[in-house]
Amino acid sequence: MSSWAVVTKMVIILYAGSGFLFSGLFGCLMNVIIFSSFHMYRSQPCTFYLLIAALTRFTHLLMIGILRGIAILFNVDLTLISLEWCKMRFHIVSTCFGLEMTFECLATIDRFLITSRKVYIRQLSNIKMAHRVTAGLIAVWILQNIPYLIFVKINSNICAIYNDFWQLYSTYVNRWVLYTAVPLIVCIVFGILAHGNMRSLKRSRQLQKADRQLFYMIFGQMIVTVLPVIPSAVFDVYSPSAISVKQAAEKDINYFAFNLLNVLCVLCYGQTPKSRDNSNYAQIRCRSKPSSLA
Repeated sequence: MSSWAVVTKMVIILYAGSGFLFSGLFGCLMNVIIFSSFHMYRSQPCTFYLLIAALTRFTHLLMIGILRGIAILFNVDLTLISLEWCKMRFHIVSTCFGLEMTFECLATIDRFLITSRKVYIRQLSNIKMAHRVTAGLIAVWILQNIPYLIFVKINSNICAIYNDFWQLYSTYVNRWVLYTAVPLIVCIVFGILAHGNMRSLKRSRQLQKADRQLFYMIFGQMIVTVLPVIPSAVFDVYSPSAISVKQAAEKDINYFAFNLLNVLCVLCYGQTPKSRDNSNYAQIRCRSKPSSLA
């Protein structure tokens, strides 16, 4: 094994990656416990969306972390044990990641709805509708990723997508559009709109400090969730063009750069829920219909 691969495997992935992974899992678990332990959080749309996002993020990190860790440490790729597990890995990871991005967006949108001065817009933020939206979106993401169960196969001891159309769809539509572009646009647009609503309410002294804290927490969460996805999306577009590279040294450098990007992404992506744990949850009050708004 070349020096670049050794450095990547033993130092970056094994030590740094595992530390970030377990820290991220702990943060997700704490979010799930906190948001599910109090009825106040479960009964409000914004924190309910954050609860679902934490659950899907935990599942996503656990799936990719355990599989990649076992493959690196013991040279045993569990996805090659059976074709069914190979297919399910792709489907579960893609579905969980899509759901997490979606519910982070919904939490941002809910902040816009709840801070609006118009009653009919504020009424769109209610827990019953949040439950229906959640059930519908889970079904949509599961169905949207069904092609992974069809086109993912094991060939030459490699579990991968063996369909040109779905490979392109997965790279450009899923990663670039659904996982990166759409969340960024939603974050920017509804973040600006919600911030404008908050400034208007602040001038009229109808906005409490806790509401501002929750908005900034959700907005910051959205930024550090989406931005780490961009390097991975760029590499997914670049890597097919690099397949023809024959020089081993260049391949090793690409391998090193990819894993370094992965770890840096996990640093932000995995640490996000843990940083949110450090917030003062006792001060957060999400209200579906604040009576102080006229």
